[in-house]
Amino acid sequence: MKRPKLVTHLLPLVRPVPNHFTASAVVIEEGHILLVHHRRIGAWLPPGGHIDDGELPHEAAIREVMEETGVRVMVMTPELPVSIDSDAFFLHQPLCMHGVFALEEGAEVYHIDLAYLCAVDRGEAGDMPLLTVAEEVHDAAWIPIDGLGSLNLAKNVREVVDMALLKLQS
Repeated sequence: MKRPKLVTHLLPLVRPVPNHFTASAVVIEEGHILLVHHRRIGAWLPPGGHIDDGELPHEAAIREVMEETGVRVMVMTPELPVSIDSDAFFLHQPLCMHGVFALEEGAEVYHIDLAYLCAVDRGEAGDMPLLTVAEEVHDAAWIPIDGLGSLNLAKNVREVVDMALLKLQS
């Protein structure tokens, strides 16, 4: 069996900057996606942010959605093997990982984002949840998927949404 050739990404040679790990939630419900308009970035993107110390990536995605929009979500992921070993355990699988260049407090960084496919945790209620807007975001909205072309989207958002839609169809 022929082994695939490993390809080294040239980006670190072109722009060697530190990485920050972030997590985001792609929440698609009834033909709409939950997006926030981020104040600093000036564009629409799925809710998300930095992973806190001691926090697992999927927990960060869930927390960020709640903080930025007031919506309770759950990660849609295949069931994982149970492990009680704190030195070796399984993590929820993200929809994808992607890197985005950013400026934070004047410093150049890459956000290495783990994007999780999530669903609204409705509990007993069946309606789309109402949104609240956090201070760090300008707005939060349920955007019709077919209306994404008219918005100023952050980098990679369209591609991540397309991956989520394909995953939901399978």
